[in-house]
Amino acid sequence: MACAALCACLALACSNIAAPGPESPPTPAEPRQAPLTGLLDDLGRIVGRETVDRGAELLRMFRERGLEPLEQEFPATATERQPRGTGKNLIATVGEGPRDIVVGAHYDVVRLEDGTVVGGAVDNGAASVVLTRVAETLQRHELSHRVRIVLFDLEEHGLLGSQAYVQVEDTGRVAAMVNVDVVVGEGTLMYGPTSHEGNDTVYRSLRVACAASEITCMGFPRYPPSDDRPFQAAGIPNVSLAMNGAAASHQMWLALNAGPESGLREGFMPEVFRIIHSSRDTIEHVSEAAMNDLHDLVVALVLGLDGAL
Repeated sequence: MACAALCACLALACSNIAAPGPESPPTPAEPRQAPLTGLLDDLGRIVGRETVDRGAELLRMFRERGLEPLEQEFPATATERQPRGTGKNLIATVGEGPRDIVVGAHYDVVRLEDGTVVGGAVDNGAASVVLTRVAETLQRHELSHRVRIVLFDLEEHGLLGSQAYVQVEDTGRVAAMVNVDVVVGEGTLMYGPTSHEGNDTVYRSLRVACAASEITCMGFPRYPPSDDRPFQAAGIPNVSLAMNGAAASHQMWLALNAGPESGLREGFMPEVFRIIHSSRDTIEHVSEAAMNDLHDLVVALVLGLDGAL
């Protein structure tokens, strides 16, 4: 989750946006599969490692799940905090079809001022690992669309990976994009920004998936920018998702959307913003239950979009 953009998002929070209302009425859910195991073990394979090493390990995870991922390189400007001159998106493809559903998460991590690499479990290792499992699960379904699971590089340095993807790929064949950025706490799926136009089909499919699940889904009119934004700029229907605890999600909604009427103390900073981009971004803040819930909801959303688009 890009730091400068988070600060801007908080600064723009205003008081004229209504609180989130109830979701759509429940629809019958498919029987829930047994929970996935080994998710935290997989996360442990990449936590605390340099971005290049994380990418290599995630490529191995894709291959372990029967996929043949592609590597999409793009130019980048090297800096003291970001020494690489080339970024690399990782792309796994499931199914065939005339149009794409892109499901993305960034896998890169930031460096602290002293040069050390943060753990990057919350932001965004857990989501990256979950998407390798989503790709594995989707292989068992007959799809009308081609689904591309894309792990973006250099999100933390200006959404460079997702911008490169949009510039290089044929965006005319992309029917929808689902972004996942941050897994911390459990029980609530945050999504947004619902104030963006052109995303009704994605939100409708998400509400159906949420209504059939056992967790709460909370829509945010204002929401931190991530790799969804280049797709929004290209006119592609999209949504960005994150997992959080119930109270923390509500506080974050108030901080970003309620302005001076939020009731929060002056200078309040949501807990997740104090964890990411710091030495606190460790595996202890991620639960296997949250990763399972995220997996199930993303799979349900993709299948819903596959039938609706």
